[in-house]
Amino acid sequence: MAFRLAFTRRHLLRASRRVTGRHQAIIDARSFSDFITASDEGLGRLKLSFAAACLPHPDKVEKGGEDGYFACPLSRSFGVADGVGGWADSGVDPGLFARRLMRLCLEGIGDDESNLQEALLKATQRILKEKLEGGSTALLGQLNGTTMAILNLGDSGAMLLRPALRTPPGSDQPLLFPRVVFRSCDQTHYFNCPYQLGSGNAPVEAPDFIRVRVRTGDLVVAATDGVFDNLFDHQVQAIVAQQLGKAWSKGAPVTPHLNGLATSIAKQAQRIGQQEDHKDIITPFALAAHSEGLSFRGGKLDDTTVVVGLVCNDSDAGDSTLLHNF
Repeated sequence: MAFRLAFTRRHLLRASRRVTGRHQAIIDARSFSDFITASDEGLGRLKLSFAAACLPHPDKVEKGGEDGYFACPLSRSFGVADGVGGWADSGVDPGLFARRLMRLCLEGIGDDESNLQEALLKATQRILKEKLEGGSTALLGQLNGTTMAILNLGDSGAMLLRPALRTPPGSDQPLLFPRVVFRSCDQTHYFNCPYQLGSGNAPVEAPDFIRVRVRTGDLVVAATDGVFDNLFDHQVQAIVAQQLGKAWSKGAPVTPHLNGLATSIAKQAQRIGQQEDHKDIITPFALAAHSEGLSFRGGKLDDTTVVVGLVCNDSDAGDSTLLHNF
């Protein structure tokens, strides 16, 4: 056993040296996109170039689903919200609450650095004054300089991905693949019951607030639970690599591919969600159920909403059109 372990260690160290050399050759050749920079010092103000996709649950298409979202290039901010479906049992459309919440949050976020917690609080207070019934989760984000601020209440999620060299199994040729720099965590009271804002008298828990250092080429993926209940993080990473890999390797602009990326993530999540009760399908939702002693297999059909934002220099920013569904 000692010999085997020693051999394995030598083998791994030898492989490490070989891969490192290959990585350095690619770095020296600069064969990947110039937007992947070691430092953003001296560069112009960073921006976010956005794309979004929102696919309602097939039974909720006529009313536009129950999710809300926005992506604002001017304020470099974004948000997603998932209306709590349980309110439908009382004859309330949860989507109206979620979309109204996102509209009011956007109004509370300025072009300069904003207090996301204050924006969410004031939006909630306005909804309560309007006596709009319903409930929703909420996730907000804003880029300021090289810092991405993310506020999360509930079980929507955000990932920050960064292109990095990675060698696939059975190959000695490194490829550009997005590694996870940051991933938010769900906030739930118990299985499938997320923290939420609502028109009832239930107390509101404190949202998570995170700041992450970013650089050009980073990609933020913010989505409602319809996406992350059906797609594991590594599956999202694979979709990103599939959609952006060629542009990365050729040094071509990435922004034109963002719409296709957002649509692909939303469609794949819904495709898996439609395979409800399929015993061969394992999803994050099924694993979460299993961890609490519950039996569940297959996908979870739901609205799938995703916002993707590429961190780029001011000169590389794309369309400045506000994206939203309210």
